[in-house]
Amino acid sequence: MNTTITPAQIPVIPLASLLNAVSDMTRWRILNELLKGEALPVLELSKRLGVQSTNLGKHCAVLLGLGILKRGYGKLYSIPACYLVPGQRALDFGAVLLRLDWLDAK
Repeated sequence: MNTTITPAQIPVIPLASLLNAVSDMTRWRILNELLKGEALPVLELSKRLGVQSTNLGKHCAVLLGLGILKRGYGKLYSIPACYLVPGQRALDFGAVLLRLDWLDAK
């Protein structure tokens, strides 16, 4: 079974909206944590990132509103598979490749 995502399968997010959504370091850290592969609730993300849950919830809402995150059963947040780049710590939004591997080096 071929699970390769083609460019046509990547939802289009307006560039200005995408850049605004990823312009905050807290949102980068949320994406970085979720790229580890585990779907997480806001409270757990809050603990792992050291950010108040109410503040973190607002950041997740921004990413969720654009479809950069999805919320599943149990209000667990994850990144839709269409944005994942196999073998890389990166998200592919079509016109923008967001590399998050440099966060681990800090």
